[in-house]
Amino acid sequence: MITAIVDVGSNTIRLTVYQYEDQNTQILFHRKTMAGLVHYIQKKSMNDAGIRLVCQTLKDYMNMLKQLPVKPDSIHVFATAAIRNIANTQEVVDAIRDNTGIEVEVISGEEEARLSYVGAMQSVELAEGVLVDIGGGSSEIAIFQNNEIRYSDSLPIGCLNAYEKCVQKIIPSEKEREAIAELVRMKLHALAVPDDLGPLPICGVGGTIRASFKLKGVLGDTDNGNLLTVEELQRMLGHFKNHKKKHIAPILLKAPDRIHTLIPGMILLNEIAAFFGSEVIHISRSGVREGFLYDRLTKGREKT
Repeated sequence: MITAIVDVGSNTIRLTVYQYEDQNTQILFHRKTMAGLVHYIQKKSMNDAGIRLVCQTLKDYMNMLKQLPVKPDSIHVFATAAIRNIANTQEVVDAIRDNTGIEVEVISGEEEARLSYVGAMQSVELAEGVLVDIGGGSSEIAIFQNNEIRYSDSLPIGCLNAYEKCVQKIIPSEKEREAIAELVRMKLHALAVPDDLGPLPICGVGGTIRASFKLKGVLGDTDNGNLLTVEELQRMLGHFKNHKKKHIAPILLKAPDRIHTLIPGMILLNEIAAFFGSEVIHISRSGVREGFLYDRLTKGREKT
């Protein structure tokens, strides 16, 4: 079975084509567009330029898929915070349908956290912990114990809107870092998390956390599998402290398209780790798109 998944996020729009057989998944094709849709939000609504950008990107993706053996009913498009957390969600969904013929499924924050967990568990074996998916416009959190989600929620703060709200240049100053951290702490303390939790490891998914992990080797930290310690994370944050070339060169080398969002994302991750008493972050190779894939395939087979 060949399936295409398009994820419309606040920072990126991604197309991934999968071959799925007997619970084995292989990526056949991947394309990423750095859309930065947060920049097109005015007065809590996506403007016409943002809507045109989404529509054109989806049209381009559909043209690519015509060159691949993907059946139309095997193409799924979903949107997260970029379209979920705006005042004109329905207007944007209608415009996409009218201009491209695509029906976009807008998933809730709770559903996004659940799907991220489903996807993450395909590559990480953890019976308990906290799933963290830092996106451009939101960060999904799911506490799981005994291989089941106990609590999930969505923080309305991600790496891109944290940058937009708090940072004037490219690399945040110490004052701007503290502003991001304080904003994250405020959102975290508003969560109704269970009060009987001990320290939990983090299972990290998504581009921001994977990019942070890539930087570990550049800075000379030892290779310990798919683990990033919070101590290593904090050491990296101490390294990227200003705009000097020697400080930002690792980001330009490993994640140039995230030069403005990676440090805000790392601050987010550090504050979430502090909130849950986490000392280690397990990096998952899969996330919300793979969770969406497995979830839809499972439901489809239950119907047959």
